[in-house]
Amino acid sequence: MNPQNDIPADVGTVVDIQNGLAIVEYSRSDACDTCKLKAFCFQKGGDITKLTMKNNLNVKKGDMIQFEISPQMRMLSSFLVFILPIIFMIGSYFLCKSAIGLSENMSIVVSLVSIAVAFIVVKIIDGQIKNKAMIQPKMVAVISPKN
Repeated sequence: MNPQNDIPADVGTVVDIQNGLAIVEYSRSDACDTCKLKAFCFQKGGDITKLTMKNNLNVKKGDMIQFEISPQMRMLSSFLVFILPIIFMIGSYFLCKSAIGLSENMSIVVSLVSIAVAFIVVKIIDGQIKNKAMIQPKMVAVISPKN
């Protein structure tokens, strides 16, 4: 936990610095071990992922840092990845079945296609909000600077 604001903080190692941004590699935390959705955070089956964040602590390659991801970002990510596709699927089914009057089978096909559309929408939203300061991971402290 970050003692300043009770937001869970993670630890990572700076692997590169580019244009004022630090690329941080980190492993799953202990909290991830009990999470049923951990496979969605760590893609390609690995236990390590990379984040890019503003280098506000002037860290250098090899430094170990503590960082935090805001609860709002965690909630937004969960909503976009898990809830939005379900809303698209159910909404398109009822729209096709009730409002347009398509057959049951066609309504099901359209609702399944709408899941793919939802993920395209999520990808577009992700591209739009990726650089917004309020959702970026933030460096909290340097744990062990590289000598």
